Amino acid sequence: MADDGKIVGIERDQLETDDKFMRHLAQVVRDGLGDRAGTCIDPKVQVVDGKTVCVVTCQRSPEPVYLKWKGMESAPDGDFFVRSGPGTVKLPPESAWEYVKTRFGASGSS
Repeated sequence: MADDGKIVGIERDQLETDDKFMRHLAQVVRDGLGDRAGTCIDPKVQVVDGKTVCVVTCQRSPEPVYLKWKGMESAPDGDFFVRSGPGTVKLPPESAWEYVKTRFGASGSS
């Protein structure tokens, strides 16, 4: 999607095939969220208004998932995000630990 909401499609990523796009997407998810989180996504390609788009369905993870991306994370275990209404909020480490303890009954380690 473009910033103005128009569909641009995965063709813009300039990968030779839909299969290469799907493999690249899966690798990016594993790199940022971990191998186990990568099993929670189910991407599929479809054509919308003449453009190929990727629709990703995500299952809820049974364990906390932390984002680690190119050394930009603010906590050693990675950053923890939660949905808040229509948006996403990054929780500070102490708040993330409390949320994980309440939601998952875990110590908060990834």
